[in-house]
Amino acid sequence: MSDMWADVGTKSPIDHYGNSDYWKNVKMMGGIYGRYTHLPGLSFRLSIANGTLYANDVWNKSGAQGAASFSDDYVQRYYRNLDVKTTVWESSLMVEISPMELFTNWEYSRMAHSRFQPYLMVGVGGMYFNPRGSYTKNYETDYKEWVDLRPLHTEGQNFDKAGYPVAYNQYSIIIPAGIGFRVDMGRGLGLGLEYVTRYTFTDYLDDVSGQYIDPLRFDIAYLGDNVKADMAKKMADKSFELAPGTKHDAGQYRGDPKNKDMYSTISLNFFWKINKRNSPWWR
Repeated sequence: MSDMWADVGTKSPIDHYGNSDYWKNVKMMGGIYGRYTHLPGLSFRLSIANGTLYANDVWNKSGAQGAASFSDDYVQRYYRNLDVKTTVWESSLMVEISPMELFTNWEYSRMAHSRFQPYLMVGVGGMYFNPRGSYTKNYETDYKEWVDLRPLHTEGQNFDKAGYPVAYNQYSIIIPAGIGFRVDMGRGLGLGLEYVTRYTFTDYLDDVSGQYIDPLRFDIAYLGDNVKADMAKKMADKSFELAPGTKHDAGQYRGDPKNKDMYSTISLNFFWKINKRNSPWWR
């Protein structure tokens, strides 16, 4: 199960997981890794994974309904009315530490020989991401389709004018860290459950970071392509879908550029020991 922690969506984990709409749109990641045990309790693992991250400002609706003023964070997030579905490819190298093996007498300790082993992990990796947003093609039927957001330059990225940011890179370094446990089911098969969060070095995992721009800038940038200009304007500011006639002024913030985005997974692991010995090599 994968989760996005970015500008779009809720601010707190309680609002995130406590929202019924979230559970209707749970997204997944899957992957494969190889682990090499260097010595008891210390392993290295190399992995590759692919999946989808999702977030929606509508998750703030109940908070917005109970807010005392329009400037409340819940209200501002809800009326921003953005959603995002981001495809992610990642690869990482992590160090895995099992305290019950590493910090006890592995030759005689009962904990070191236990089938149940908790572990910690941290490492470094890289990712590719592609954010997409829902575009309403027909408001009468509410027909929508998912469109790539980066080519639309929703915050004016790469527009030929001083003060506008360049197009963001779709590749980023990640710092994964997590906790988990595994249970040996026999000499070969093992099962595990783990939580891993990834700190990224991008603020555009959800295509949101900076400020709203003057819609006229899209007409100028996409001169001769009215369809793309219209799509870019609608995807940059979707508040009008909730409150017709509403739009944000140029210079107002869509997100928080000070904080980088993160994403996490809660995963069930199945692993098989390729090299099985009657007794470990360190004995």
